[in-house]
Amino acid sequence: MGTRRLLVRRLRELLVLAALATAALAWAYDDIHRHPEEVRDRTAPAVLEVAAARSALMSAHLAARRYLDSGLADGTGTDEEYRIQITAAVQNLSQIADRQVAGENGRRTLSTVNALLAVYQEAIGQAVEHADGLTALSGSWFLRAEDVLYRQETGILFRLQELQQAQRHRLAEQTVFTGGRWTPWALTGTALLVLAAALAVTQRQLHHRFPQRLNPWLLAVCALLLASALPAWWAWQTQIRLDEARRELTAVIAAQQRAVADDKAGRELTARQMVALVDRTAVARERVRRGMGATSGGTGRAVLIPAGGAVAAALSWAGLQRHLVQYRFRP
Repeated sequence: MGTRRLLVRRLRELLVLAALATAALAWAYDDIHRHPEEVRDRTAPAVLEVAAARSALMSAHLAARRYLDSGLADGTGTDEEYRIQITAAVQNLSQIADRQVAGENGRRTLSTVNALLAVYQEAIGQAVEHADGLTALSGSWFLRAEDVLYRQETGILFRLQELQQAQRHRLAEQTVFTGGRWTPWALTGTALLVLAAALAVTQRQLHHRFPQRLNPWLLAVCALLLASALPAWWAWQTQIRLDEARRELTAVIAAQQRAVADDKAGRELTARQMVALVDRTAVARERVRRGMGATSGGTGRAVLIPAGGAVAAALSWAGLQRHLVQYRFRP
């Protein structure tokens, strides 16, 4: 093959491979870094609002039970702690609607929960109203409220647990690095290896046909290939923080499920345990916010990938064009 034709062929190959490697790396990098913002702004708040709503409802029920057992209920209304917790639960449910990540099923679940919450509040109100003198009727209304809250499959807490499961599924899609998430990185690695092999072959052929031992422009492209490890490192760090966020949120959900199970089994939760659940949710909220915030710089650095690809293409062109200009013989 004539030298000029060989140079043109090698130049085309390097340009195409540089474009492919750049596109694959940009795809892989974006696949990681497009999730932290969504986790921070939508998924994590939605999960934590459901957790806060469940904690508030359980605290409200605990407060109502203690108020009725104390003998202080005189039929004039519920106590302050119950009202505070119910108000908090209503606010949490309202905020969940604004950050819905569970799709149409999630919206239907929230609608049902809000309707059941109205029934629950009415039952508690009736229990308190009849607490002064009509103990049996008051107890009947309280059991009705407890059934609405704790009933398996149709109760408020169970429906919120189902909503959390849907949220966990969405969270896993955003944070777990499995299955199809490997595809762009596999393509990136393959493209970079092929480009490195093409550069090595081109250097060897140039050495045989021209007096210059190594082409400095192509050596610079090799340096850029090594620099491509930086985006991979940044992506790995982001994935670590996504994993940490998932573990924090999953731990909150697991703690609440244990609390609900204990309460249903007759192991009455203490006020301290309820406060611990609320504190655990607040800690998780802050850790997720801080962890996802630490990844914000990764999105801004994404521009370096196409810029590096353009520089690699320009260096490849410059490295072979100087020989194309010098070698004017056309076979």
